[in-house]
Amino acid sequence: MADDHLDALERRLENLEKTVFGGADKDAYYPKCVDTLTNIQNKLNTAVTGRKKIGRLYERLPELQSYLDPRSADELTLSQGAKAELILAEEEFLCKQAARFDTMQKLKDTIDSEHIRAVPSLAPKLQDLSQIQIKQQDQTAELTEDTRHLLASYNSIISLNEQLTKVLGSSCTLFYVYSSN
Repeated sequence: MADDHLDALERRLENLEKTVFGGADKDAYYPKCVDTLTNIQNKLNTAVTGRKKIGRLYERLPELQSYLDPRSADELTLSQGAKAELILAEEEFLCKQAARFDTMQKLKDTIDSEHIRAVPSLAPKLQDLSQIQIKQQDQTAELTEDTRHLLASYNSIISLNEQLTKVLGSSCTLFYVYSSN
């Protein structure tokens, strides 16, 4: 039975090597993974042999890893009261988030509707409409500028007309004054 497991592991390793190396000759450029890992394990065992502190360290490795976990750091540093105070300090934020979540749950049917799902397919049409709107805005800006110029010209003509009317009125008055004398 152990031989079957070993054979299965060897087949899996060969499949993995085929996947990693492909059709390349892996033995020419790359050492076998198992040989390399065995060599590293032997070197580590040789380095640790006779050193009691390192052996004890290996035994306590799970405990050390638990200290590296952020959740255990909170458990070690914060009392239950401190955790409760943190939660109470964030109560307003948590209530707002809960209200937003409830709103999202209520709008879930709307968000999942076919109309919203069709939005990506309508993106090209929206882009075309955006281009048309930009062109129309440019045309409107040109028309506005032309209208301002025409109004300025009209105002100039009206001002000139008023001045000419005054001059004409003055000259007619002078003409009548000189003609009657």
